[in-house]
Amino acid sequence: MKEAYLLIKLNPVFQKRLFENIIKIYGSSLKASKILIIPASSIRACKSLYFKSLSFNLIKKLIEMNLTTSAEVKKNTLARLDRREQVRESMFIGRKIRHDKITSLKKSIPHPKEIISNNCLNLEPWLDKYLPLANLNIRNIIVEDEGTFFSLKYKNFTKEGFKVFEKKLPKIIKLDDEFMYYFGLWCGDRSGGKRFGIANQNQDLIKFTEKFLIKHYQKVEKALYITKGLDIPNVSYDKIFFLNHDAKGWALSIYSINGVLSSFFYYLQSYLEFFLQKYNPHAFFAGLFDAEGNVSLHNKSLRFACQNKKLINTYSKYLKKIDLYERYDGGCLITYNCSIFYDNIMPLMKHKEKINLLNIMVKGKGKLPQDYLSVLNYIRKNPNRTNNDISKGLKKNKVYPELKLLSDFSFISRKGYPNLFEITEKGLSSLGA
Repeated sequence: MKEAYLLIKLNPVFQKRLFENIIKIYGSSLKASKILIIPASSIRACKSLYFKSLSFNLIKKLIEMNLTTSAEVKKNTLARLDRREQVRESMFIGRKIRHDKITSLKKSIPHPKEIISNNCLNLEPWLDKYLPLANLNIRNIIVEDEGTFFSLKYKNFTKEGFKVFEKKLPKIIKLDDEFMYYFGLWCGDRSGGKRFGIANQNQDLIKFTEKFLIKHYQKVEKALYITKGLDIPNVSYDKIFFLNHDAKGWALSIYSINGVLSSFFYYLQSYLEFFLQKYNPHAFFAGLFDAEGNVSLHNKSLRFACQNKKLINTYSKYLKKIDLYERYDGGCLITYNCSIFYDNIMPLMKHKEKINLLNIMVKGKGKLPQDYLSVLNYIRKNPNRTNNDISKGLKKNKVYPELKLLSDFSFISRKGYPNLFEITEKGLSSLGA
């Protein structure tokens, strides 16, 4: 073992007597420290036995200065240790102490049912238990009561040194459909880290989130994330970040930098089943669908994208309760029960494009997507054509899903076998003809 890593564990009686004698010889620990070139506090720690082992190099120096002898050291050596192993062991012990402390503090945080009164989340009792956890490091959050909200002040280290930050936390959050909708939206499309908000392209969702954040005393910021080389969309933003991703696209993140409020919502998410049991699950799934949902006109299905195993289990359980779960295909939770979704979920949605597709799928009303308009326009120009004729004319593998929906809702009519298709007055009206 290299001398630099070698530690010697001495007989405690011998170690104590050795350093008492050193202090006596030099008059004080301070004077001894100047001779031995080690801190005075280290000399006192050795004497008081706070240090359970000493470096080989220090003992070697004491022998060279005739403060002890090799024979005495050899006689009183209890063990030879590797400094690296001792450091690893100390770090393991330190991590365990920290882990046990964090676990204890987390257990003291109340269940959501204990912070609900008058159909509102009362954040104060949660904050009282959360603060010791947040202040476990060097941070010290100072809370000031400002009437309808709490002002949170703390120092964080920045490039310019320590800087004082101030955040706001609402005292109460009303447990209504607006909250459940935002909760679902946040679960699906939340911004990362301490950014409390969502990331999406849809302006309906951006506007709703902005109002929700402002209502709860948050300072709103917008950051555009976009793949290098793409045209910048016509949206307002405060910051822009260019990404080197293979998958091309963009998203607008609207958020408030507020780690405490983010932590509160992660805490709520850990009790998601409680909220889906007690409050309106339709509003929650409306928000989730606006964030992660897909309307498939081709097979008349509705899909919630999700990869998180725990959330998949929770979502499927409560979608079953409202008759909106058929299966999970490895990426999405799927339902074909479009009429129940239309009657109970859609009225609470904000995403106008998805609402339009739902109206088309269930009622045959709304603005048709471009691929359906292309089929419709081809039939207008080329009446009395078969499915195969239309597929070949549009250079598509198949157009059956488009023809079925257009026929089901009387945009086109069919006759004979094989079916010959013609456009109807309703179809002409959809084309603006």
